[in-house]
Amino acid sequence: MQKTLNALIELQEIDLKLDRLNEERGDLPEIVKNLNIKIEKNEEALKEQKETLKKLRTEEKKIELDMESTHSLLKKYEEQLYQVKTNKEYDAIATETETAKNSINESENRILEITESLENLEASISELKKNRQSSQKELKESNEDLQAKINESSEEENILVQEKNIVRQILSKYNLSTYERIRGAKRGVAVAYCNGGICSGCFSFIPPQKVVEIKNMKKIYTCEYCGRILVWNQNEE
Repeated sequence: MQKTLNALIELQEIDLKLDRLNEERGDLPEIVKNLNIKIEKNEEALKEQKETLKKLRTEEKKIELDMESTHSLLKKYEEQLYQVKTNKEYDAIATETETAKNSINESENRILEITESLENLEASISELKKNRQSSQKELKESNEDLQAKINESSEEENILVQEKNIVRQILSKYNLSTYERIRGAKRGVAVAYCNGGICSGCFSFIPPQKVVEIKNMKKIYTCEYCGRILVWNQNEE
C-alpha cells in the first residue's frame, strides 16, 4: 500500500506541474477554440445568406420575365378593346385587362421587396466577410502565440507525460479512477498532506488516531470534510 500511496503522491506532483504549464499558456487555448467556433458559425451564416441571395435573384429574374409577358398581353387586350362589337366582349376584355394590371402591380411590389432584401443581404454578407477576415487574422495570431508557448515547454511537458504514464502503471484502475474523480472535483488537487494533524487541502482537523494510521501508510484514507486522499508529510518527522 505504501507503494500505491507514494505513486499517488508522485502522480499529484506531476499533474500539478502539467497544470502549471497549461496555466502559463493562459487563455490562449480557450481563445483559439472560441475563434474556431466563431469562424464556423460565420461560415454557416455566410453560406445560408448566399443561398438566400441566389434564390431571391432567381425569383426576381422570373418575375421580370413574367412581367414582360403580362405587359405584352396587356397591350394586346388594350388593342382589342377598340375592336369589340358587343358589351359582353368588352366586359370580358376589360376584366382580363384589369387582371393583367393587378398582376403587374403585385409583381412590381414584390420586385421592390426583393430589391430591399437583396440590399440588406449584400450588406450583411459584406459584414460577414469582414468579420471572417478579422477572425481569421486573430486566430492566426493566437495560434502562433499558443504554438510559441507550447514550444517553450514542450520538452518539459513530454518528460512529465512520460513520467506520468510510468506512475499510472503502478496504480490499479480503481485507484486511478478515484484519484481522477477527486482531482476533477477539487480543482486539480486529489492528494492532501497531513500537516500537524491538519488536512492541507481544506485545513480541517484530523483526529490523532487517524493521524497515526495515515502515518503508517498501510491504507488509503480520505479527509472526512473535503474527501481528498490523505498522505503523511515526511517533513513532519
